Amino acid sequence: MTDPATHTSSGDAMARARYQAAVGAAVVAGLFLIFVCALLASAHVRSATLEFQKSEELAGLRAAILKAPDAATAAGLKEAVRRRDLELRENLFGGWPFLQTGGYLLLGGAVVFVIAAGSAAADRKRLPMPALDAEAARRGGASRRRGRAAVVALAVLIGGAGVLLGVFSVGGPAGHPPPAAGGPGETAGVAPPGQYARPYWAAAADFPSAEEIARQWPRFRGPAGLGVTAYANVPPSWNGAGGEGILWKTPVPLPGENSPVVWGDRIFLTGATEEKREVYCFDAATGNLLWQKAVQTPEGAALEPPEVLEDAGFAAPTAATDGRRTAAIFANGDIACFDYAGRQLWARNLGTIKNSYGYSSSLHLYRGRALVLLDQGTPAKPLSSLLALDGATGKTVWETQRPVPASWATPILIHTGKREEFIAAGKPWVISYDPAGGTELWRAKVLDGDVAPSPTFGGGLVFTVNSGAKLTAIRPGGQGDVTESAVAWTAEDGLPDIVSPLSDGKLVWLFMTDGTLTCYRVKDGTKAYEKEMDVEVKSSPTLAGDRIYITDEKGVTHILATGETFQELGQSPLGEAVRASPAFLDGRIYIRGAKHLYAIGKK
Repeated sequence: MTDPATHTSSGDAMARARYQAAVGAAVVAGLFLIFVCALLASAHVRSATLEFQKSEELAGLRAAILKAPDAATAAGLKEAVRRRDLELRENLFGGWPFLQTGGYLLLGGAVVFVIAAGSAAADRKRLPMPALDAEAARRGGASRRRGRAAVVALAVLIGGAGVLLGVFSVGGPAGHPPPAAGGPGETAGVAPPGQYARPYWAAAADFPSAEEIARQWPRFRGPAGLGVTAYANVPPSWNGAGGEGILWKTPVPLPGENSPVVWGDRIFLTGATEEKREVYCFDAATGNLLWQKAVQTPEGAALEPPEVLEDAGFAAPTAATDGRRTAAIFANGDIACFDYAGRQLWARNLGTIKNSYGYSSSLHLYRGRALVLLDQGTPAKPLSSLLALDGATGKTVWETQRPVPASWATPILIHTGKREEFIAAGKPWVISYDPAGGTELWRAKVLDGDVAPSPTFGGGLVFTVNSGAKLTAIRPGGQGDVTESAVAWTAEDGLPDIVSPLSDGKLVWLFMTDGTLTCYRVKDGTKAYEKEMDVEVKSSPTLAGDRIYITDEKGVTHILATGETFQELGQSPLGEAVRASPAFLDGRIYIRGAKHLYAIGKK
């Protein structure tokens, strides 16, 4: 017969073990419920944030459509609205599977908690327990071990579910926020209508969206290289000598003729001498130098010293940034790429650039690739090419040979409403390329001389100009040699040799180095006016709303009204010589002088 005392003691030991296991399970389940509730609350906040973001961003883009200078620009903005709306909807609706999964896990956790709590309450009624004999203790110990193992298994299971939920929660895993959109005219991570897009929690795209780019100043002459800013609220006046309107002024360590580029709260510049090449990152709010990195020519590169004029120097090309990386190139062919913390991702040497005046074509970052124009050589022996380098590794993705000698212009990126075109100017050809693969789209034989002014775009026309040639208005979108079929009109007065043209879609302005300003009508090429401003100019002009900003070599910025008559609204001296083109952001202008970088705006 079984001893009643022994049987009772053994039963109490097992009850204690079950009690402890149940309490542990209830605690784990309770903590898991709190975790799931916190994530669901975060999802709710994000949903509300996305709705607000969608409303704000799309309202801004629709306002920009109404102010678009031409139909092509408006079409591009409409496409950006459609794609951004799609992306925001997918990011928003992509949270639904997470909410559904969270609900199931919440229900499962609640069931486990109730069962565990009920079991603990039932066993608690049998406590306190009497002392155990050896056999009962052995059985109770085994029960407790099984209970602890069950608790651990349950904790691992719930923890794994929590990790899985975290991975698929809003924003994705750590370091992988929701994707940024693609390049101009396309959104990364968003499939065309009717196709299924990648999950909203996928890793961030390696390049920004068109609307992100439009809000920054990521390259020479702004988002597409056209000298047009999205902001009309830029400062109307300042005085560097007296400090009026100057937020800060900070020295730049090495000289350079390149212009500042800006993304968010970071400003990037380069500087160089014959011996040293450096990239700088400044804080846009304070002017503090955040990092200063030397660019070393990779070992094994056998180089000839580059030929440069004093006016060009060794750091004439403007850097480019895309909010992920910053790339810079120098006269000796060194090119390097850095992340935002200043870590060098890669560096290459493209060979000594054979250019009699010094290399000055600026970079463009397109969908995670650095587009590099290497125009060099002579008309009899051109050595020019257009390259795309992978932004992460620096490896050549594609290379297209160009039938032109050395030039000093910088390509522009336009959207015709049907496709993107990367347009480069060099004697004698203006050539349009597919920026994704480097394929030539069309060419027009319209240039002569040493080509330095960059093209621009407005009113559906591409404008190229150079002293010794003509101002030529070209209809983009063609195929092959379009010299006879796509030239809308030409003009011969006021042709610049350095300064790039500017257009608002109705008019196009030309600034000669001696300060002569000539304005033409876009629709037919007739001259609206000509004005001798009696200044020396090497900086290119910028359009901000209905005002034109042009800075002369003495550092005085002349602010002009748009329209078919000349009207100077004011002059703002910096107190320092200027050759670089300013960068324009929301309420701010950043100007590189001969020795300092300036921020202009209200505090």
